[in-house]
Formats: sequence, C-alpha cells, structure tokens
Amino acid sequence: MVKKIISGLIFLVFTLGCLVILIAAVIFCICLWIPPSPKRIFNDSVKSIVELKASSEGLGSSYGTAEFIDNKGTLVTNAHIVTYTRSGEVNTFKNYSIRFAAEEEYRRAELLKYDTEKDIAVLRLSDDTARFRAIKIGNSDKLSFGDKVYAIGNGSNYGLSLTQGSVSIPKINVEYENRTREVIQCDLTISAGNSGGALLDERGRMIGITTFRTKDNAGNIIYGLAYCVPVNIVMDFVNSKE
Repeated sequence: MVKKIISGLIFLVFTLGCLVILIAAVIFCICLWIPPSPKRIFNDSVKSIVELKASSEGLGSSYGTAEFIDNKGTLVTNAHIVTYTRSGEVNTFKNYSIRFAAEEEYRRAELLKYDTEKDIAVLRLSDDTARFRAIKIGNSDKLSFGDKVYAIGNGSNYGLSLTQGSVSIPKINVEYENRTREVIQCDLTISAGNSGGALLDERGRMIGITTFRTKDNAGNIIYGLAYCVPVNIVMDFVNSKE
C-alpha cells in the first residue's frame, strides 16, 4: 500500500514537472513570437545609433546619424553627410565626431571610405573609452509590402527620435539628384538630420539607412515618403575593398 502511494506521488510530481516545463516552453515561444514594443526598440538602440557631425573651418557643419555595425567601432552613414560639393568637385570635411543620446560631448571619429554614387560612408570611432553596442543586422532582401518599420535618427538635429511606418515598396529604382538608386520606399516621416539613420524592422534589426525624400514638380518636399539604402547594399560596400 505504501509503495503504491509513493509510486503515485512520484508519478504526480513527474507529471507536474513536465507540465511546468511545457508551460514555460509555451511562454518562451510566445515571447519570441511577439515583436518588442517601440519603446523597447528605441531603448535597445541608443547605444548603437548616434548623432554625427562633420565640419570644416569656414564651411560650417553637416549633421546626420550613424550606426555601429561591429565591436571595432565601425560606423555607417550617408556619404552626403561627410562630403560637400564645391565647383563641381566632391570634397570631404576635415573633422568628424559622434555623440551618444545620453551624452553632451562629442567623440572624434575618422572617415575610412565613401561612395557618393551609392551614398554610403564608413567611419570608425577614434575614442576607445566609449561604450557602444553593434546594431543587429537584418536582411533587406526579405522585405515585403506592408512590413512594419521604425526610423531612428537625429531628426532636425534635435537628438535621436523614433518614427514608425511601413514598407510601401521593398525595392525600387528612384532617380534622385541625377542618379538612379535602388532603394526601399517607406510610408514614414523623416527630416534632414535622419540622413544616415537606421531603418529597423519590427524586431529592431537594421534593414536600411534612411537617406532622402523626393520633391514634387514645384520643388516642394513630399512628406510622408522616405527612401532608404537597403542594408545588404550597405554591408556589401562595407566589406568591399573599395
């Protein structure tokens, strides 16, 4: 009789243990399936996305955004932030610096390479005391119509901010400033300082960098549509020997 009771208790404990493990596994899977909130995506990104300033004496400053893509301090942004055109020639600024959202002072960076045709530039942080986190990289080839997206950038040079929207065309060739570029078209609000900023998917992975807005026939900016360089093109340039 005692043996039967003990056996029954052991079976009950085993069954309850399996049930607890099953419930925990289901909860874990649900947590993985549910996308993070916009607040969490922003908070998880503030160590990966920074304000960018390019300047030269007598020329003023150019402001935008950049992202850390590895643990070596490599950053990506738009080429039009780190260069300027004078007398038909493209020139680079003399000084580059980045600033984290929680800091007041800028930290120096150096320009490694750029391509004005692709509108991509690569920099590296010169300050080895900074604490940063490489942004998660997604796959822009897997985007679909209607996918939810977020843009984080230094909007109007007011500091990092977040806007959200959707992919309206995953891949399109758009003529902009006499160049045809393959970009992602998004139903999304961005402003001047968002250039070079991160376009993120609903999981917080970078799928592009916000680059430009177009204008109508009267020369007025078309608000609500943002064009972004796909992250696969960005990373191909980063890893190339150009």
